[in-house]
Amino acid sequence: MRRIDLAPLTPEGGSLVGYLHDPDNSYIHRSPRPAILVIPGGGYRKLVEHEGDPVAWEFFTAGFHTFILSYSLWNAEAPEPLGWTPLAQASQALRLIREHAAEWDVRPDRVAVMGFSAGGNLAGSCAVLWDRPELKARLGAADGRNRPDAAVLAYPATLMLGPYVHQSSRRCLVGEGDPAPFDLPSQVRADTPPCFVWSTMADDHVPVENSLEFAQALRRCGVPCELHLYTEGRHGLGLGTVEAVEAHPHLASWAPLCKQWLGRQLDFPVSM
Repeated sequence: MRRIDLAPLTPEGGSLVGYLHDPDNSYIHRSPRPAILVIPGGGYRKLVEHEGDPVAWEFFTAGFHTFILSYSLWNAEAPEPLGWTPLAQASQALRLIREHAAEWDVRPDRVAVMGFSAGGNLAGSCAVLWDRPELKARLGAADGRNRPDAAVLAYPATLMLGPYVHQSSRRCLVGEGDPAPFDLPSQVRADTPPCFVWSTMADDHVPVENSLEFAQALRRCGVPCELHLYTEGRHGLGLGTVEAVEAHPHLASWAPLCKQWLGRQLDFPVSM
């Protein structure tokens, strides 16, 4: 295993940590490998630790190269809205993974993004807003290398309009500005990559409608989607296996289901 560290991703900051398998030519599909960019949540105010390294290691052991994004957060002492900055950093991370594909033994056409809560908003933004003019202006390029090939959204905050908005995420992103450009369900198109979405009916922090409306938008546009809704489980459980957070064996089934789904989407035999 090899670790890589890159920072900053944009002039405003952001960093990328990667865990890479050693090249293995004994299996035809194992070298090079697909990659997953993991984006922790935290309401754009912090980065939740159990949605970072534990998740990256869980999917690393399934055979994927994994990367963890640290992105700019809202600063209460200088409360300017984040705007397009986190998405620019996530987009640059995806571009760097592809630019270093030969060096890092990555399949550049098999790069997925996975996010939790506000990180799910950011992962969904990578999938939906990847070619928006505001983002292109920040990246200085429009070649599509920042578009993920698949997206995994865990209890995501996708809505910026209507009664089910996660207010903290909206305030941090746009402040008093127009939230419409960041509302994901209303901007899904046919070129949005396939998505795996899961949440719980009991989530009282980011309402389940954020997942439902996003999945409905994918359905309307003909985008492949797998949706899992669990009856129980509070917001922010991550893998559902971390005792220090709250172990939830039934909810933890999302990870093996997701590995199987990613294996199909990325044409990769997954280790379970």
